[in-house]
Amino acid sequence: MNVDMECVLAKRLRVFFTFAVFSMISLSWVLPFSLSGQGAKRILLPGIETELAQKQIPIDFAETSKTLTPLLKKAFSLHGAFRLSHPKESRYSIEFSAKGGSQVGISIFTGNTRRIVKNLAAGGDSIDDAVLSGCDKVVLELLNIPGFFSGKISYLSNLSGHKEIFVSNSLMTSSQPNTNFKKITFNASWGNQGQGIFFTSNRQLFNNIFFLDLSSRKISTIANYRGSNLSAVQNPRSSQVALILSSTGNPEVWIAPYPNSKPKRLTRNKSNESGPCWSSDGRRLIVTSDSRGKPQLYEVSLSTGSLTRISTNVSSHCTEASWNPRDSSKISFTAAVGGGFQIFEYSFQSRKSRQLTKGFGHGLQSTWLNDGRHILYTERSVKGSTRLMLLDTELEGAQAKALHGTNFGNCSQASFYYSN
Repeated sequence: MNVDMECVLAKRLRVFFTFAVFSMISLSWVLPFSLSGQGAKRILLPGIETELAQKQIPIDFAETSKTLTPLLKKAFSLHGAFRLSHPKESRYSIEFSAKGGSQVGISIFTGNTRRIVKNLAAGGDSIDDAVLSGCDKVVLELLNIPGFFSGKISYLSNLSGHKEIFVSNSLMTSSQPNTNFKKITFNASWGNQGQGIFFTSNRQLFNNIFFLDLSSRKISTIANYRGSNLSAVQNPRSSQVALILSSTGNPEVWIAPYPNSKPKRLTRNKSNESGPCWSSDGRRLIVTSDSRGKPQLYEVSLSTGSLTRISTNVSSHCTEASWNPRDSSKISFTAAVGGGFQIFEYSFQSRKSRQLTKGFGHGLQSTWLNDGRHILYTERSVKGSTRLMLLDTELEGAQAKALHGTNFGNCSQASFYYSN
């Protein structure tokens, strides 16, 4: 081989090895998952996952009983602001201990020094209730914001072959059916005292609105007017109920001073209204309306019934608003984008929207949790299956997490209640 050929070959080899090394470095930044095989050691490449972990508070559960740790691990893993770590790497050690009579004690220590930060106590109707209440107290102590773990979820599931109303704790570790109509049931929403659930069903042939009292199991009729009676949502600060009724032709917004009282018509137009949503102070109301041809979000004047469009500027199809309970300048909503549906957040202050959910599946039916940080929503796969997801909207890079598996059936239309 002559000198010129050797130079050319050496140059090509240098280029090849430079490209290979560069590729290895690049992959270490863009692959945030583990590469492992049978018998191989697990290698965690640096990237998004590591950056996300740096924003979270590392905790461990110290000498907590093994009977309590599974629930604690699920709770704090779902939250987003925390990550489970080895005691030597923890910023806080959190120790739960059963005290009998569905009571728990909680001790919070700083990492390795084991200096006591706070002693807390919590109780409930069961030991699980007490643990979840204790988790809320830990969140409040460490983050200075409410926890959501003591809340309740109502949702629809087709587990029995028909969509029925189920009620679960916030982690869906405990759930039970509350209807067995074997009919169409939808638009379930909590009463503002958590005593029961408003819902729509054709259990009596036509779509009527009912209220299920969870303690007495009594079902009362709220609206059975001519036409379709589609939904009822109670004002969080009063006994008022916003209803969607089509007794005058097209679906309009009606307001009843009490659940069982006669409602008065609020909107008067030729468009179709749906999805009423109250602000946390009960002074404002948002609905979806197709007054301009396609569904968009509108604020409704509670005195005149006039509609004012909310310019989300993301889609010609925006529906299903949910008002942030701690920040009235924010709502979440569903928008049609990219051939599917995703959840967005709109700020009345900046008048801008940001996308909260992404991916191949659809994001629908969002509802805020009481902390104003997390949302529950329905994820619908391309094949049509649905499940309930929890998303931390404040932690940049956080991924939505499923609350349940396929053994719960197809779940959708979550409504959340938290007793303050």
